[in-house]
Amino acid sequence: MALVKAAGAAGAAAVALRARGGLSEPLRAAARAADVAVLGVPSGVRWDELESGVRDALHARRAALPREARDGLRSLARTVATLTHGLVSIEDTAYSVLAYAGPSEEADEVRRHSVQGRTCPEPYLALLRQWGVYRRVRDGDVVEVEERPELDVRRRLVIGISAGTRQLGTIWVQEGARPFADGAERALRGAARLAATPLVDHYYEGDPSARLLSRSDLAHGLLTGRFNAVAVALHLGIPASSAAAVVAFDLRDLAADEDSAVRSARLAEAADIIAVHAAAYGRNTLVAQACGQIYAMLPEPESAERGDPAESAESAESAETAESDEAPLVRWATDLVGQLRHHTRTPVQAVVAGTAPRLEDVPAVKLRGHHALQIMARTPERTVDTHRRLTAPLMVRDLMALLAEHDEIRHPALEALIARDAEHGTHLAESLLHYLDAFGDVMAAASALNVHPNTLRYRIRKATTLTGLDLDDPEHRLAAMLQLRLHRDAPEAPGLGAPGW
Repeated sequence: MALVKAAGAAGAAAVALRARGGLSEPLRAAARAADVAVLGVPSGVRWDELESGVRDALHARRAALPREARDGLRSLARTVATLTHGLVSIEDTAYSVLAYAGPSEEADEVRRHSVQGRTCPEPYLALLRQWGVYRRVRDGDVVEVEERPELDVRRRLVIGISAGTRQLGTIWVQEGARPFADGAERALRGAARLAATPLVDHYYEGDPSARLLSRSDLAHGLLTGRFNAVAVALHLGIPASSAAAVVAFDLRDLAADEDSAVRSARLAEAADIIAVHAAAYGRNTLVAQACGQIYAMLPEPESAERGDPAESAESAESAETAESDEAPLVRWATDLVGQLRHHTRTPVQAVVAGTAPRLEDVPAVKLRGHHALQIMARTPERTVDTHRRLTAPLMVRDLMALLAEHDEIRHPALEALIARDAEHGTHLAESLLHYLDAFGDVMAAASALNVHPNTLRYRIRKATTLTGLDLDDPEHRLAAMLQLRLHRDAPEAPGLGAPGW
């Protein structure tokens, strides 16, 4: 029993004992308490035969890991290597290497042997047990293993992968030529949560491909409304009435003529990075691609303080309170956009679309995020914003879309002014719009147009004379602003000159 307890403390998965007369109940109880399997070895079986049989079984089990699961773990290892600046390996509880990533030339002796032999070298395992590393891993969170120059062993970070109290494996990161990134531990926490799903199936010899595909399908289905929200909630183990925050991302700099495979690879890389950060932010997170963008869905636990989830929280909250509630998400998104811009080399933008009161409301919030990203495209220098702060431009956008659908709602004199500009190469309509946008501030409008203030005054007098507009009348000003903006933002304006003043 002492051996069983010691094995459990060292993180061993099993202990083999000569079984004379079977395993006693006290021994079984000790094994359950230590969470260690006990193998009763008949007296006729040699120890070398047992070792060979166990190794063959472990090798067969590794070989049985479906391609989808292997690919998923390899992709996760690459993402963690990118985010931590280290060399990554993912191992199961038998210390078998399931996936790895990172430059081989920076590997120390232990990593080289681990990758080549697909398992951690026994002498190093003994040292890890002696140092109490596996015991600390079982206690949770990230454990640092100091550098040992005399053993040619670099510094490492390790975190356990678990489902409840069941240990499923570990993720190791060896420090390479560069120090660990500032967010290395946070990335490891997120990766450990993401790795749990394929390793649960690997541990129980199930079919990981079914679960992996199902989770991906669930994420996209929840986002688009194609999948039943109750089924998603059951899969995640959360109430269907749970709220979920939605954050939308756009890489922006994906050229239209770029090869589709390259585009897909860049989006997949970004989605993997977002998934790791989202998993570190909270549990049961989902990430999906849609409309060329990436969406993170962050479920929140059901809370009595939210009241009736069918009633929109936005209607009851003050703007100041809502802004405060969104602040953690804005900080998270800002940090993540910085990471994405660094790793993808694209001007990524993100918008906190808001919180869906129930999972079934996620598609509506997703649509808000999609529209908000369209507004943000006008200001590429802006990295992160919220749908709430973009309410005014979104309202104008929707109004302009309605106006564009009704050609009969136009001011004839303004149409004539735009046509006159196109014919004579003048800028009366453009100048009038700048003047109205500047709220009648001649100096500001003239500066925006790069003309003398007197030139602008002349153009405004000319425009009002030709159109008959009374700029002292608020309805005249509003009508002019709407129609001139409609022309400015039109994708094309045949016969009326080039849009986009």
